[in-house]
Amino acid sequence: MTGAGEILRLDRVRKSFGHVHALRSASLIVREGEVVALLGDNGAGKSTLIKAISGVHPFDGGEIHVRGRRATIRNARDSMALGIETIHQDTSLAPDLSIARNLFLGREPVKLPWLGVFAPLDFADLRQAAAALLRRVGISKKLDADVLVNTLSGGERQSIAISRAMQFAAKLIILDEPTNNLGVEETHGVLRFVREVKAAGHSVLLITHNIHHVFQVADRIVVMRRGEVVAERNVADTDLLSVEALIMGVDVADLAVDAKAH
Repeated sequence: MTGAGEILRLDRVRKSFGHVHALRSASLIVREGEVVALLGDNGAGKSTLIKAISGVHPFDGGEIHVRGRRATIRNARDSMALGIETIHQDTSLAPDLSIARNLFLGREPVKLPWLGVFAPLDFADLRQAAAALLRRVGISKKLDADVLVNTLSGGERQSIAISRAMQFAAKLIILDEPTNNLGVEETHGVLRFVREVKAAGHSVLLITHNIHHVFQVADRIVVMRRGEVVAERNVADTDLLSVEALIMGVDVADLAVDAKAH
């Protein structure tokens, strides 16, 4: 039985690729309105876990519960239908389309909707809705809804991708290394958006290698090693050195001695 306020619960999920066991009975909970940081070294299973949640490839076994109900995720459409939006490192935006088109991609307002797939886009309504969304997320002063995405910086693209997830009321937003290869200013912008996403009532599963960012925005930390969840900590109850020790699988005292030696 799942607990109250749980957006996502994974129970003993497994995934193998041939003889390689990428996930070994991993369990994870994300609760309503919290930011959970998923940490682990390369090969820990983080990418496999979020790809399965996102519908890139299905789990081989275990159970998925979304908002307290048993769920099946076979593809990306299933994941989105469950209120899960994933923003990968490349943000999955269409670079040759405008900000407005990207914000509403596949859900654009149309004229003469009875024409189905042949219905023309309502560009006036699209621009108005996009401008309103940009104002709501606080980036209207810098960006015009008609600007092409390929002219934007990495941080601006991340902002647009996060805004799109917020627009369509995703209950869980998965951010895969959202600050990777970004400058200092852009990184602060993305972290600000994470806080705003939480304030707006969404839950966030944050995958990152930067532990410093975790302590700035996360409520809880989940650590993976070798395809398993090996530890969970509330951010308020731990520190950076302890988390590094959990990721590496070493004693925190040994890590502290090593740090002093260098």
